[in-house]
Amino acid sequence: MWEPIHRGALGLPAVAVLLHGTVGLMFAAGVAALSVSGPSTAAAADPQATKTAAQLDDEWATTASVLERRAKAGGHAELATLIRDWQLPAEAGRQFVLEIPSQTVQPGWINAPDEQSIWNDFLTARRTTAVGTFALALAAARTSPPASRAELAPPAAARPLLEQQPSEAIRLLYRTLRDDPEHAPAREAGGWVQRQGQWMWPEAARRLDKGEEYSAEFGWLPRGRQQRYRDGERYHQGRWIKAGAEPAAPRGMAPKAANDSHQGVKFATDHWQITSTAGMDPAATLAGQLEHARTVWLQVFGGFAYDPAEWERRLEGRGRPTAHGGGPHNPFAAMLVADRGAYIAALEPLEPMISRTLGIYWMPTHTAWFFPGEGQAPNTVHHEAAHQLFAEMRRTSPLAGERCGFWAIEAAACYLESIEPTAFGWTVGGCDAGRAAAAQERLLDDGFHVPLAEIAGLGRRAFQADARLPQIYSQISGLADFFMNGQHGRYREAFVAYLVRIYTGTVDPDTLSRLCNKSCVQLDDEYRRHMARSLPPR
Repeated sequence: MWEPIHRGALGLPAVAVLLHGTVGLMFAAGVAALSVSGPSTAAAADPQATKTAAQLDDEWATTASVLERRAKAGGHAELATLIRDWQLPAEAGRQFVLEIPSQTVQPGWINAPDEQSIWNDFLTARRTTAVGTFALALAAARTSPPASRAELAPPAAARPLLEQQPSEAIRLLYRTLRDDPEHAPAREAGGWVQRQGQWMWPEAARRLDKGEEYSAEFGWLPRGRQQRYRDGERYHQGRWIKAGAEPAAPRGMAPKAANDSHQGVKFATDHWQITSTAGMDPAATLAGQLEHARTVWLQVFGGFAYDPAEWERRLEGRGRPTAHGGGPHNPFAAMLVADRGAYIAALEPLEPMISRTLGIYWMPTHTAWFFPGEGQAPNTVHHEAAHQLFAEMRRTSPLAGERCGFWAIEAAACYLESIEPTAFGWTVGGCDAGRAAAAQERLLDDGFHVPLAEIAGLGRRAFQADARLPQIYSQISGLADFFMNGQHGRYREAFVAYLVRIYTGTVDPDTLSRLCNKSCVQLDDEYRRHMARSLPPR
């Protein structure tokens, strides 16, 4: 069934679906208790000194059981439940994205002395687990003979194919931080810096250093302006005016003018500069969705941002923060126009099919465009933000996907549409999530399937001109889930490496097959089996 389309990278089409994007809140835990130092470089470098994930799980289960019994015996049911439920469930065919607090915070309901003692021991156990998990992250990022990591790796059938595993290292880094949000080596490897006792992104730290203040309502503003904004004033072109009195942008404004200072109100987030002719409230909503998309992208596709050797250096403490992945950088640009009519009028001179879209990342000006209301949903923002992050988080080619491999550019953005909230953050992917569910239906019920070799060989123009485009968009969403989650993530590193080659212009039709060490025919067969399996209940 043909669905409304919105534009993807380079002004290219992508089918849009609705998906709720409510943010799940992870419990923010912690208190300055018995501290556990991070792993020494020497210990982490010795594979024999690194415990397996299964060993860490077993040790945690034993400790947590004792702590839970203590909490129950003391009549502290809430603490007992927290301890019991702290261990993450199996990922079961999808990826976990973890909400990481800026610092450890003790819950206010802990007050009795024995309850405090149990809480302190709970934190100590978590920090001990975090040390072991970070060592596993470092082992995953390193180049070493396969035999030296044999006991750390999953069974051979599920083992990733590439020697260095930056995506797995990132997954483990965030699990480290879930257990210990103040684990300094993990924070620094991930790109955070510390200010005022809290870990934050360098862009936020830079703004704090300049004396700016942040609120979810108005974004970053110079100190002292937040209250005046709450009182209904706006600072515009060097003077204070009443909210709503800002002059509207010309209806036919072109993308090259998206950042002109005289057009629209400004809303600055940690990583985006939003120019809005739709007002401040819609801009605040968009700001949250964009930052949400970046949080998810970093955990799902963060291996794209740096070469594997750079991830190894960062986890070893030898990396230097750079733009977009670790150091302050110019913000990403986004334009929010008043309504669909203004959106079409602004962009139609550049894209004749803009009326069929719900959003666009316009590559020539590095600007994402949106409008509020009328079919807008977080998944549209997540899709276009994904295109923007892939295009700007590292040096990329403006001709990415022109010759071949274009499908994966859209597939990766479609994959980010499958975000669903959980108690610990979000999940991404799954055969029953996002558009992969339609891919499953079209494959299993309708028998629709385009061979991978054919899809991989298509450049942008051929892909867009294909008469089967609606069905193909469903299939590539299923393919993205297969390559990211199939066989316990066996091809995840290969797929991210494939995206790097597409975006840097070094791809050919056989690249993905070589990275996976399987023929396209074999991958087609594995994809069918992946889509045919049923996921356990969530």
